[in-house]
Amino acid sequence: MINSCLVWYLERNKLISPMQCGFRKQRSTTDHLIRLESFVREAFAQWQHAVRVFFDLEKAYESTWKFGIMRDLHNAGLHGRLPLFIESFLKNRQFHVRLGSSYSDVFDQEMGLPQGSILSVTLFGLKINSIVKAISPGVECSLYVDDFLICYRSKHIHIIECHLQQCLN
Repeated sequence: MINSCLVWYLERNKLISPMQCGFRKQRSTTDHLIRLESFVREAFAQWQHAVRVFFDLEKAYESTWKFGIMRDLHNAGLHGRLPLFIESFLKNRQFHVRLGSSYSDVFDQEMGLPQGSILSVTLFGLKINSIVKAISPGVECSLYVDDFLICYRSKHIHIIECHLQQCLN
């Protein structure tokens, strides 16, 4: 119920990047495949070089900044009980690992989002928006949860190198 309310608010207010297609209604990997194919076809038709760089963010959920999520919720205009609930959801979490019938000691989850929670997926989607905002104009991108793609095309390969170098710095 909490996740449904949050998703409704984020979608209604267009707070999730349109480049994000992971776990969103009416969006899928097919959207990205069509965009990529169109990008390559246009470059080919205009005799341009096209470069694509694929990223898979390692341990994305485990390393997500909790304070950053709360800041993003606040910046999205969410105040009151919903952010308080989410803050409680993220605080003072502990876990242990089971191997066969044995359990490890209990550890504090100081960073990141709880694995397996639908609310974690939505909160990660909100937090990862900042990566799209950091992309230079003219560089295209796609995002599927923690998988990220940047694309650029030009007739001159050195121009592509310069643009992508700026994106990666």
